[in-house]
Amino acid sequence: MTTTPPESSTPDGDSAALAAANAGARAKVLAWARRSIDLIPTSWLLTAGGAALLATTALFGGLQAAAVDPLPGLAVGDTFSGSDLEMTVVGVELRSDRGNASVYPDEEKNERVLVVTVDVVNTFPTPRMSVSGGKNPPVINGIRVDGIDEPASVSRADDGLGSPMLQPDVPARLLVAWIVGPDDFHDGEEITLTLPDSTHYVGKSVMRGDYWDEVRIGATVTTTIQEVTTP
Repeated sequence: MTTTPPESSTPDGDSAALAAANAGARAKVLAWARRSIDLIPTSWLLTAGGAALLATTALFGGLQAAAVDPLPGLAVGDTFSGSDLEMTVVGVELRSDRGNASVYPDEEKNERVLVVTVDVVNTFPTPRMSVSGGKNPPVINGIRVDGIDEPASVSRADDGLGSPMLQPDVPARLLVAWIVGPDDFHDGEEITLTLPDSTHYVGKSVMRGDYWDEVRIGATVTTTIQEVTTP
């Protein structure tokens, strides 16, 4: 005689029952959470959110951008320290002859020489060149006149030596010069100079030794041109 075994729950039936129970529990928790939030005054939520925002922005320097120091605006005779150099503009001349400047104007084209006289002290403990390559040199040939893009020629004012070496703590009067056209600049014209600044690095692997990088404008000097006539 055969008998039929009593029905028993299957694994699939147990899984379905468990899922239904979990879903019901989650629904009860979410409903309780919504009711709890509804009981909190809106002003409390805004205050709490604002406090969290302020705490977050404080970690990153505040809501406003960090203030940027303006470039110092100097006059003739003021000293600017940048690129481990002290630079003092003495004056600006427009000349028909080169004098001791290391440039050579074409007389037939009526070219003239714009000369910035600057007193320089190398405050770095080792000798340095007064000129360097690149579009934006960090040293004396990095001095610019508004309206002229190319680097200047640099020479000593006393003997005309071009691209002189700067000894530590030894003052040197230098001529920073450009060749200009006959109508580019005029006597009494106000011009603006920019003086270079940069960051000193010590190379330890590929580039060894001392070098100055991140070249930028450190200060401006506003003055007038004095035209010098040749006797």
